[in-house]
Amino acid sequence: MSTLMAACLLNRGPARRIANRGMVRRLSQEVYDPKIHAISERGFKAPRLLPQYLSGVTFTAYHPKNNPDGHVSFAVAENKMLEDLLVPKYQTAFNGFPAELIYYQETEGYPAFRAAIAEFLTKYVNKGSYTFTPDKIVAGAGCNAMLDNLFCCISEPGDAVLLPRPYYAVFEFDVQCKAGSTIVGVETVGVQPEVKGVERYYPTLKGLEKARDSALQQGLNPKVLLICQPNNPISVCYPKHVMELVWEFAEKHGMHLVSDEIYGAGIHAKQADFWSISRLAADKGRTLGDYVHVIYALSKDFASSGLRCGMMYSENQQVLKSMRKLNDLCQISSHTQWGLSRVFSDTEWIEDFLSKANSRLNDRFKLVKKSLEPEGVKVIEAEAGLFCWLDCRSWLEENTWEAEKKLYQQLFDEAKVLLTPGYSMRTEQPGYFRCCFATHEEVFNEGMKRLKDFGADKLRIEELEEESDDWQTGKYGKFPTTT
Repeated sequence: MSTLMAACLLNRGPARRIANRGMVRRLSQEVYDPKIHAISERGFKAPRLLPQYLSGVTFTAYHPKNNPDGHVSFAVAENKMLEDLLVPKYQTAFNGFPAELIYYQETEGYPAFRAAIAEFLTKYVNKGSYTFTPDKIVAGAGCNAMLDNLFCCISEPGDAVLLPRPYYAVFEFDVQCKAGSTIVGVETVGVQPEVKGVERYYPTLKGLEKARDSALQQGLNPKVLLICQPNNPISVCYPKHVMELVWEFAEKHGMHLVSDEIYGAGIHAKQADFWSISRLAADKGRTLGDYVHVIYALSKDFASSGLRCGMMYSENQQVLKSMRKLNDLCQISSHTQWGLSRVFSDTEWIEDFLSKANSRLNDRFKLVKKSLEPEGVKVIEAEAGLFCWLDCRSWLEENTWEAEKKLYQQLFDEAKVLLTPGYSMRTEQPGYFRCCFATHEEVFNEGMKRLKDFGADKLRIEELEEESDDWQTGKYGKFPTTT
C-alpha cells in the first residue's frame, strides 16, 4: 500500500479522518485545466491514480481502552506481530554512529548493506540456488520507489504492462505516475472456468495472449510483464510450471519480466514450494539476463515499512546505470543501511527470526479460517504474506458489483471493519475481499468477533456460479471505479 494511503489508515487519534466523500468524488471526476489549477497536469493526476475505494470513509481506529467503539482495519498489509523480536535487535544494531555516515554514500546503496542483502536473497529467496551479487543491487526508499524508477527505465508512455488479476491496487500508481505506462489486466479465472480451487488464479497462455491482444487493440505496446510472486492478494506461490510459462511468454514477445518478490521470505505454509524467478534460472542452468528484474523490500517479511528499504536486482548494465542515477532522489539514510547491515550479517538471528515470524503468520491465518468459515465465508488457503483472500459471496444480496460495494459499506458502517474489496484489486467476480490479518492481537480478536457477529445475521446463498465475465461491464453489472 502506498505511504499516503497507509498513513491515512494508521492514524490512531480520536478524531483522525480519512477523506470527505464529496471531496474524493470531485477528485476522481475533475478535469485538469491549467487556467484553474496552479499545478502541472502530471502533479494533478498523481493523487487520482491511487485506489478510490476509501472515498467517503471517515473513522477512528479501534483501541481496547482508548477507543473501543473505533473501527478495525484489515486493509493495510503491515505486520504488527513482531515488535518483541525486532525492536530489541534494532536497538542493539543501531547503537552507534560511524563518522563516515555523515557524508555522501554510493547512490546504489551502502556497500555493507548491499553485500548483506545479496547474501540474504541468495539464501532465503532462491534457496541458495542462484548467487546474487552486491554490484547488481540498487537499494532505495521502499518497493514503490524501486518500481517507479524501474518502470521509468524499461517502459514509455503508451507502453502496456501486463499484470495477472486480481492484483495489488497500487501497482497502477507505480506504473503510471511517472513512467506513464498503462496496466492491462491478465484474465485468470475467466479463461479457465473449468478449473476449480486456487489454480484458477494462475496465469495461463490463453490469458496472457488475450491481454497482449487487448493492449495492441488499444494502441498500446506490450512492453513489460509484471508478476507478484508470492501473489498479492491471493497469498499463494505460483508453482514452477507457471513461472516457466510467464518467462517463456515474455521472452517470446521480447518483453521485460519484473518479478516482485516482496513476500519471498514470508512463506508460512509448510506445503508451499516457492519458485523465485532466480531459482528457476538456476534450475535451467542460465542467467536472468537483461530482461528479468527482481524486486524485494523489508516492509513485509521484516515488518519494517517505516524504515523504507527496497531493492532491485538486475543484470542489465544499462538499467543499473540509470537506476543508480534515479536513486539520487530516493536513497535510504546511511545510518539506516549501516544498522541493517549489522542486522543482516547476523545470520543466526535471521534464521530464528524468520522461523518465528512465519510460524506466527500461519497460526494467525488458521484463526481467520476458524473464525469465518462457520459464518459462510470461504477462506482461500494462504501460503505466504500477511493476508488472505476471502470469498464472501454468501454475504451478497445478489451477485453483482453493486452488491459487493454495498457489502463493503455495510461491513464498514455496521460491523465497523475495513476490508479491501475485490473490485479495487481488479478481481473478475464480485464478493471477494482481502483481509490483512497480521495486526496487534487485541485488534485482530475484536475484528474477528465483529465479522463473526455480522456473518451470523447474513442471508446465505449456498450455491454460486464459478464463472467469470468482463470486469468492466457484463452480467455482474457495471464495474465500480469509485465508491
